[in-house]
Amino acid sequence: MGLFEFLMILLSVIIGLALTELLTGVASLLRVRETVHFYWVHVGLQFGIFIALLQQWWESWDLARVEVISFGAVLLLIVPSLVLFLIAHMLFPRPATDTNLEDYYYKQSPVIWWLIVFGTVEGTFIIPLVEHEPIFHAANISGLPTVVLCVALAVSKNRKVHAFLAPTVLALVILDTWLVNPIISSV
Repeated sequence: MGLFEFLMILLSVIIGLALTELLTGVASLLRVRETVHFYWVHVGLQFGIFIALLQQWWESWDLARVEVISFGAVLLLIVPSLVLFLIAHMLFPRPATDTNLEDYYYKQSPVIWWLIVFGTVEGTFIIPLVEHEPIFHAANISGLPTVVLCVALAVSKNRKVHAFLAPTVLALVILDTWLVNPIISSV
């Protein structure tokens, strides 16, 4: 087993657990849908976390070029995936029955958006240093605007701000994945 496979096992387990948490939460809400008041911003955040988890897995292919890594660097590399796991867990009320997801979203949103800020800062500015890559390159182009928008979402209780900025962050994540790094290659 090479270093890449070794690193991918850990990342895949964390990402797999986060996807399980996310999909289980969605399934729980669907099971009791008659008693749930859905909120489109919350549903969009669920979709955004799903895309971000796939993005983490997709971009982990870059680890194939890593020849040597320290324990500290591994800790830094797994932080964004751990943050996404925590968010996936926090997205869903327990129990889901008789839930107003709009109220639940605004109760949880400061912590969720601060977690996204932390994970984005770490993934955008810290990991490139660990990988001896420049911080400012095409793959990190969405990092700074994402951080700024997520700070605004973390501190704002204004529902119009959330209705505008949350989909904007989702669009940045999608554009970052599909436009900046649309293919991976073994070459």
